[in-house]
Amino acid sequence: MLYRNRVSSRLLRFSLGGIALVWGAGVSFGQSSASGVGQLESQTDRWISLQSKIAKVEADWKSEKAMLESSIKLLEAEQATLQENLKANKAASDVFVANRDRIRSRVEERRAGLRTLSTPLDTIESTLRELMPRLPSPLRNEVKAHLSRIDSSDAESVASTPTRVQALVAALSAVDRFSNSLTSARISRPGPSSGEVSVRVLYWGLAGAYGVDDANRRAWVISPGATEWEWEERSDIYDDVFELLKGYESETDSPRMISLPASIEQ
Repeated sequence: MLYRNRVSSRLLRFSLGGIALVWGAGVSFGQSSASGVGQLESQTDRWISLQSKIAKVEADWKSEKAMLESSIKLLEAEQATLQENLKANKAASDVFVANRDRIRSRVEERRAGLRTLSTPLDTIESTLRELMPRLPSPLRNEVKAHLSRIDSSDAESVASTPTRVQALVAALSAVDRFSNSLTSARISRPGPSSGEVSVRVLYWGLAGAYGVDDANRRAWVISPGATEWEWEERSDIYDDVFELLKGYESETDSPRMISLPASIEQ
């Protein structure tokens, strides 16, 4: 409106001046003055149109500027949040690295400790394998089952040390348990003529054992030998050994004192 008012005032003054010129110049210049006025009006309209477009562009720019400023503020806020997150992540990363290094140090200490066990473990395993033939068959089978865990291990020496420790401890525990208790078992032995028979055996720890062949009324006094357990057939004590096994296995209602031969070597 401001532009239009200014233009209208100018046009009014220009028009009045034109009228004065026309009035003073006479009729001969009337047609030329009318043409100039028309051209001026056309230029004025174009100028007004251009100013209107400029005003619209300025208004659009102000609107877009406000949107851009708002976006910039939002991005700055997000940037600040990301920076805070980065700081927090850096602190967490430092804690993680410290914990990782501490755990690695502990693992190396444990591995070093396991490596120091290698020599005594080798000695225990070697001794136990040498003694296996001298163990009674039930105990020998149990120890062999524990040692098979070591034989079947495909892990490297350091990694298999826990397996070796567990297997050897289990094997030694089995020997200790057998040595300090009575153990009843059935053992296959050659028959009196051919084939094999099942013999009931009662082991008194690792000190000795007694066995009976019920079907053929045979008895044995069994004792550990230099290389294996030795079976001494003593059919003369069959009844006593048979009664001993019945009492141990709760197959009799009238237990009694039984005297049997025994020898213990130091």
